[in-house]
Amino acid sequence: MTTEELMELMEERALGYRFLARAFRTAPDPTFIEAVMSASEANADGPLAPFYSETDGADREQLRIDLAADYNQLFLGMSAHPVAPYESVYTSEEGLMMQDARDNVLHTYQQWGLRVPDEFDLPEDHITLEFDLMACLADRTRATLEADEDAASRTEEGDVCSASELIAAQRAFLDEHLSWVPAFCGDVEKHARTAFYYGIAGLTRQQLEADRETLRSI
Repeated sequence: MTTEELMELMEERALGYRFLARAFRTAPDPTFIEAVMSASEANADGPLAPFYSETDGADREQLRIDLAADYNQLFLGMSAHPVAPYESVYTSEEGLMMQDARDNVLHTYQQWGLRVPDEFDLPEDHITLEFDLMACLADRTRATLEADEDAASRTEEGDVCSASELIAAQRAFLDEHLSWVPAFCGDVEKHARTAFYYGIAGLTRQQLEADRETLRSI
């Protein structure tokens, strides 16, 4: 793989992770819905295909209301079977929030200089922030390659990291902090009431499986 191809790959991966991060951050607003709908042709055969088929020509405001209701019942506890988007819930023996996974992932964010937005008032092991970190590391890898094939990036502590070390950090984070996501996606699929969130769960699983193979192959 050439340097240019690797840079393009990192850009594509960052975009993919940022899309998923947005999908799980809050209920879709009109701007996000339009962005999703505009990609219907490019994703006609993917996990969101049933959603596109069901919503072709649908009223956008009613669609927003329906998706918000599904988001709320899935992730904000407004149902009998909420799905917690937190690593701790899936990795701690007690299935509780704010456990060791939260402390460990917060340290990782600090190491790489990822700042949790002040308005984000949820536990730091939320799936959105973990996907944001993957996107940030992909961006940093691309920037390092763009500056110089052998250039280096610095962590928050001032440690120098090469592009290969940044890629290794992404492999490690995927294995150590995102291994819970497939089980989470399965729960979303069980309880989603819209084709959108059912499809997002499938898309998330698909991206992580593909990304694991991609990172191993580099």
